[in-house]
Amino acid sequence: MTPETKPEDFPFLEPSALKRAVVVCHRNADADAYLSAYAVSKLIGSVAPRCHVSIATPGGMTMLTQKLSARFPHDIADGSGGDYDLYVAVDVGDEELLSEWKEKFRESPGMKVLVDHHPRREGGLYDRSVVDEGATSAAEVVYGLFESRGVTPDPQTAQALLEAILFDSSHLAIAGRSGLGAAVKLMDAGADISQARRELRSEPDYGEVIAKLKGAQRISIFKAGTWVVATSHIGSFQAHVARSMVYLGADLALVSGESDGETRVSLRATPRFQESAKVKLGSEVAEEMARRLGGHGGGHATAASFSAPVGEEETVAATMKLFGELIGELKKLD
Repeated sequence: MTPETKPEDFPFLEPSALKRAVVVCHRNADADAYLSAYAVSKLIGSVAPRCHVSIATPGGMTMLTQKLSARFPHDIADGSGGDYDLYVAVDVGDEELLSEWKEKFRESPGMKVLVDHHPRREGGLYDRSVVDEGATSAAEVVYGLFESRGVTPDPQTAQALLEAILFDSSHLAIAGRSGLGAAVKLMDAGADISQARRELRSEPDYGEVIAKLKGAQRISIFKAGTWVVATSHIGSFQAHVARSMVYLGADLALVSGESDGETRVSLRATPRFQESAKVKLGSEVAEEMARRLGGHGGGHATAASFSAPVGEEETVAATMKLFGELIGELKKLD
């Protein structure tokens, strides 16, 4: 978090001055983004009971998130309702992922706050930021706001936060001390971890299944020292395909696709690769490629993505060149 920001002061406005607030997720909101936004709205409501709070989901939600939103319903803003006193961006990472809300943040005189676990960039849209890069989910940071304000989440909100933490930490498999501690405290507040696991399960989506199988058909395999790097290309579900390639055994995966005049790239790596190779996919690859190619991107050490207004072949070639600079010469396997 920035030095001048004290989480206990959230939402950084006098409660009596808060009449309208909106909590904005990243484009195509996943479970961590939406459920964290849901919890932030409840925290604002407890601090400023007269404030009407909406959630914005630019570009909609993933299929799992749509299912969860029925379990945790909330008023959804479409951006046509005028100005707000408070704007809170949750789990956004890159401000470009605010989509049409980016200009609303820029033009409004209201307070703009970032709550996130992605690396914070200097400058930008926000007046205040509460960021913990060590957290495995935005929900951990949001729960920290509850603690800082001395507010105990109600059982429904605790359930939402627990499910968000489980979603972004692979069901606690990669959770750190703060994530595990938050999960225990949320269960003490009334959340049910068995219910959380059930609700996070979803039936396989036909399009996702086909994308994974086609992505597997198109895999190219490279070796750099002892590391196995796999690439593929698919029109959609790039993140799912990249994740499945790591499950198949790749240390590092790149999946690309062209859509709406830009190339989108999803990157995934194993924790062992990140720890040994010391390569952070978000800051050292996605952000760097976005800078080089005039796009936008970011993410975490083992999961990241970027988009660029450049052809797919050129984008992939440039990214593979960067991989070579970071981990050594890449040799394609027959």
